[in-house]
Amino acid sequence: MKIRFTLYLPLSLSLLATPALHAEPIVADRPGFSTGTHTVTPGHYNIEVGFQGSDVSETLPLSNVRIGLTPKAEVDVQWGGWTFANGSSTLNNLSLGGKYRLDDRGPLKLTMLGLLSLPSGNGNPSGSRIAPQAALLWNRSDLFGMFQLASSHTGSLQTQVQAAIGKSFSHSAQLGSYLELYVDHPLNHAGGDSIMLDGGFAYLLDAHTQLDLHLGLDVNSNAANFIGFGFARSY
Repeated sequence: MKIRFTLYLPLSLSLLATPALHAEPIVADRPGFSTGTHTVTPGHYNIEVGFQGSDVSETLPLSNVRIGLTPKAEVDVQWGGWTFANGSSTLNNLSLGGKYRLDDRGPLKLTMLGLLSLPSGNGNPSGSRIAPQAALLWNRSDLFGMFQLASSHTGSLQTQVQAAIGKSFSHSAQLGSYLELYVDHPLNHAGGDSIMLDGGFAYLLDAHTQLDLHLGLDVNSNAANFIGFGFARSY
């Protein structure tokens, strides 16, 4: 699926403490690589946080605050948390952007996603520039996917094409699951394609609170296996 903590911890705690008397039912972007076509209703917001650990690193808290702007658009504030690897930690960047629903009246629902990664972390001080990300998200019944251009700065702007396709399953009113295959192809830098198969479960504690568990398997030995879990709450 699928976000600078000293400044944002007080904000996050205050949001979590807000009464949910008129909260809308939760539809979270977590936990898949493809974030889904849904946008938050105006006047409402979601808080979504998670942990992800791989063969070589752990990252937390992966965070996304989604705020409803119009009936078709939301604002997203994402933070990649801290990554711990090889005995050291890296503060990841903050990203700002949003989603806009293009068409949700037909059988194929389409949504645009746009984000700007801001040079707010310390992962690569020499590459302190804004990096854009743009995606087309789709779903049709229980099938979903995305096509995305993502970039990062490691001294120079590096861009990759990412694509995903998946299927969701409903097991009960509270429990759902999914399977997803996604590919990462570098455009202007060295490295081979990464192919991942991931899947997981989402469980509704109530209409406004979701817990999730997911894992990913490296298909072609160009990435790392991972496992993660998360929490999402609508207000």
